Amino acid sequence: MVTRRPSSAQYKKTSRQMRRATLGTHVARIPSPFAPRKEPSNLRRTRNVERGEIHQVLPNTSTRESRRDYTNRMSQQAFIERAVASGRRRKIAALAVLTLVALAVAAAAAWFVYIGGVNDRLQIKDPALSSVLSDAPSEGPVYTVLSASFDDGDGGAGPDVALLVRTDVANASASALVIPGDVNVTLSDGQSHRLGEAESVGGDAEAVSAIEALSDVQVSHYVKTDAQGFVALVDQLGGIDVNVPEEVVDPDAGETVLSAGIQTLSGEQALFLCRANDFVSSAEQQRGMNESLVAQALFKKFVGMGKLSFYAGMDGFANCIRTDMDVKAAYGMLSSLKSIVAESVMMGVMPTYASGTGADAYQQLIRDEWNEMIERFVAGEVFQQNKQDIIGSVDPASFTVTVNNGGSVEGAAADAAALLEGAGFKVSSVGNAAQAVYDSTLVVYQKSDDEAKAEALLAALGTGRAVFDSVNYAFDTDILVVVGKDWQAVLDAREKTSNVLQ
Repeated sequence: MVTRRPSSAQYKKTSRQMRRATLGTHVARIPSPFAPRKEPSNLRRTRNVERGEIHQVLPNTSTRESRRDYTNRMSQQAFIERAVASGRRRKIAALAVLTLVALAVAAAAAWFVYIGGVNDRLQIKDPALSSVLSDAPSEGPVYTVLSASFDDGDGGAGPDVALLVRTDVANASASALVIPGDVNVTLSDGQSHRLGEAESVGGDAEAVSAIEALSDVQVSHYVKTDAQGFVALVDQLGGIDVNVPEEVVDPDAGETVLSAGIQTLSGEQALFLCRANDFVSSAEQQRGMNESLVAQALFKKFVGMGKLSFYAGMDGFANCIRTDMDVKAAYGMLSSLKSIVAESVMMGVMPTYASGTGADAYQQLIRDEWNEMIERFVAGEVFQQNKQDIIGSVDPASFTVTVNNGGSVEGAAADAAALLEGAGFKVSSVGNAAQAVYDSTLVVYQKSDDEAKAEALLAALGTGRAVFDSVNYAFDTDILVVVGKDWQAVLDAREKTSNVLQ
């Protein structure tokens, strides 16, 4: 605002007002030799002066501005000071915002680098594997293969065991089938191999293709680990809680001894449990069930993780496992499974029987049982009974059993008969088969109604397969057990366990 310069009359008037209103002007004056100038009398002002009241004090300024102008000017100065202070605060706030933005950009860049580094170590970037895997459906079950190489000398690059996992988010259910690494399969070269040799023939894609051929399902994801990575993974998770079914002692698997019962296993202990194969009965089946219990415990640990802990832990996890998924996809998959209770996950082991001996030994698929199991597996139904449930489904003393040695393993028939009698079965005869040519143990039944009895005997023996045949076998009892060469593994396992425990 522009202030108009005061006139000469205003200057004089202001000067007179200043003199009259200034303290000390009420003291008696020295008489002036000059005649005073008469001014109009102001009775109110005179009375105020006599009382000592002062109603206006104008500033003694060089500009001689009025009270209003002075007030306006001072108000403008205060405004300017406030404006300067406000501007300073705005600059500070802007600087703070810029600093925060810079920090956010730096954090985003660091996060991008972090995730990129994790993905580089985590992902299997193999076009052959990508071509085998199918896109996960938006609805319905998703199938994933978990592959592990435990370096137990199977002669191939792995896997030593594979799990075919079915997850159904809509129904909050999951199930897994354990496939042994030494099961006999035909690979892309047209030759018969153990599944554990698949990677040496055609890499990860070969292993997935072999499992798809066995199960007739389309696999969408693949996860693999080795012994070192498996141990590190379990330890990074703080161990896993497993209810060990029975005492585990196996010098070939390690020096560890695990007692039966619920316990927290370290990485080395979990590896030992997955490697151990020395069980008195059902060695391959028991090993598979132990591996499924470990997988179930790992599933429980992972689905229980929050987003922050998962992403923070992926730096270490990426050194333990490899997969087709990146970090974001892996977390998305796990987070979708949080509604599934780990204890409700159905587990089963591929039905096989031992064939061959020594370096030529492998597991042969029992095709009829496997087909029925896969049908139930794909439908999301219970696909395998517990061993004790199978035995308990019949009255062991209600039928008779003949046990013959058909594999030239000394004492095999007597040993198997004692095992069955200990389980309550009625063994009527023990002897030798006409020929010692049986690689695997057979449980033969001649009436279709006796299938459950044969399955109960098979569960008690822990090895072999059930055979319905009313023509080629002659026996007087209800069921015939022909003990094959595979019984040698049962005897060896029992001896190793006994020597360690002594």
